[in-house]
Amino acid sequence: MTGPPPAAVRLVEADEVSPLRSQALYHGLALAMTESSPDTIVLCRPAGPYFCVGFHQSPREELDLDWCRRQGYPVIQRAIGGGTVFLDARQLFYQCVFHRRQAPLAVAAIYRQFLTPAVQTLRALGLPACLEGVNEIEVNGRRIAGTGGGQLGEAVLVVGNLLFDFAPEVMGRAWRLPSGAFRRLAEEGLRLHLATLAAMLDRPPSEAEIRRRLVAEYEAGLGRPLVPGVLTLEEEAAVESEERRLARLDEAGAVARPRDSRLKVTHRVWVHEWHWPVSGGEARVTARLADGRVEAIEMAGGALSPQEAERRVLEALGR
Repeated sequence: MTGPPPAAVRLVEADEVSPLRSQALYHGLALAMTESSPDTIVLCRPAGPYFCVGFHQSPREELDLDWCRRQGYPVIQRAIGGGTVFLDARQLFYQCVFHRRQAPLAVAAIYRQFLTPAVQTLRALGLPACLEGVNEIEVNGRRIAGTGGGQLGEAVLVVGNLLFDFAPEVMGRAWRLPSGAFRRLAEEGLRLHLATLAAMLDRPPSEAEIRRRLVAEYEAGLGRPLVPGVLTLEEEAAVESEERRLARLDEAGAVARPRDSRLKVTHRVWVHEWHWPVSGGEARVTARLADGRVEAIEMAGGALSPQEAERRVLEALGR
């Protein structure tokens, strides 16, 4: 005898949506989830560029909000974790909204279950993708997707994107950073340590092909069919409510980073800055570390040799 077939996962193909709706979709689906709601995967792409800040971050501390406004970039703060990201139409989003009982208990296992299909999609395109650092998808040590996750209402959420292309100069300029040196090292870090489909493939696949492969990999990975569906009236109302809420950005927070500033570029790459008293004044040392080693360093102010600066950097970081 065979048991009942596995329950289907609803697939919502939202195509191109507004920046607000691209975030409100998974928020609203999670908050509207009831015992009878289907587990859902949303595929969508934002119609325009914007910045998205993690739940535990301060928008004003993370970003130069005045610059973002002048350039016309909306800033949205989501209700799940992760870092500050720049999102635009050159990225395809996948958003997994599942009942808590359908997800593993351990955080690492949750990410593995819902991100492995994206990894397998990239591998099917010929890229040696892998899941690193709990929730970072990499190709040859370079991050090729942004991800985030958490719990909202009765739902477990894992969201991510695939980068067709990316503008590091926009992200580099938007960050609130303490110095020009810090900005240079951060933006250069993005160029060196992010990967995109456009850069990695001679002939990047179409969005339609990526969507088809993602659906197939999620069906294989979850062992459940994905069936096209639409939002209920209750879910649509919850999504619209979340659009209104997300449009009201809470700008509270520090006006500048502390003097021992640090910034995560990827889980492997960080930029730090220190001000140290030295003979003849004060030295400012800015360093980018990759896998625990000093990859680049800039100095200003008081006299300090490169060797001494690197020694102090490693000592300050306990290495």
